[in-house]
Amino acid sequence: MRTEGLNIDRIAVRIFGNFFLQKKEKFDTLREELLKARLYVPAATWLSKAALYAIIAVSCVVSMYILLRLIITSVLDLGPFGLMDAILIASASLITLVSTFFGYYSYPKILAWERGGKIDKSLPYAINYVSAMAAVGVIPYMIFKKLADAEETYGEVSREVKLVVRDVEVLGFDFMTALKKLVLITPSETMRGFLQGAITTALSGGEMGDYFISTAREYMGERRAKYESLIETLGLFAEVYVIGIVVAPLLLVVVISIMCYLGSASLEVLAAITYLVIPLGTGVFIILIGLVSED
Repeated sequence: MRTEGLNIDRIAVRIFGNFFLQKKEKFDTLREELLKARLYVPAATWLSKAALYAIIAVSCVVSMYILLRLIITSVLDLGPFGLMDAILIASASLITLVSTFFGYYSYPKILAWERGGKIDKSLPYAINYVSAMAAVGVIPYMIFKKLADAEETYGEVSREVKLVVRDVEVLGFDFMTALKKLVLITPSETMRGFLQGAITTALSGGEMGDYFISTAREYMGERRAKYESLIETLGLFAEVYVIGIVVAPLLLVVVISIMCYLGSASLEVLAAITYLVIPLGTGVFIILIGLVSED
């Protein structure tokens, strides 16, 4: 699989590489997104692959249309290929070309956004871990090294911090330079702010350990406030659900059942409430709760 990927890279670069290399100044944003997504591919190579996949997708769409057209023509007499077929092929090709290219172009940004969300979720607990080590006098670099080794607990945060350890131990950068490099390529705004604060504290002569401890208190306080707000919101949802989806439909079912018995109401209304309103309302509440409590 890896060899096939490399072959596709070579083919794409051979066909489109020079074109995108000449315009590489226009793709600085893509280069940053690739780094944030930890996709270590040159921007020109990524764009070349996007163009190649777009052309392959167009070829598949055109081939499928022609094949289906021939199959249908063998059953129904649609006549020879005409202007409408040309318009449909051109429209489908254009849509496929644009959607495939820009979908591939946007993938690093989506992946970076996803990684940033994972980092934001784990960061308050990682900072709490950092502050605990700082409180017992562990030096900042060793704190980051131990955090990098705790990937099973802190996930994406540990994977980010591993870049600092790599830059120091493998590439030979000093600790502060490694932190500055991570600030530039981390996809999480929250982590960027945390690291920038640590750098500013160190450069201004402050103790980085004291900064870690105070920041941990601040982040955990914000986390507690967020969960308190979430609990209040879920409580409100529960009240609305009980009244709107349980009590009110139940009363309506009882009333409409009596009216149906007396012949002044339709069973269709009762069926709609039982099999449509209540399940759909419950589904909407499940989705809302999932969105609200996603963090």
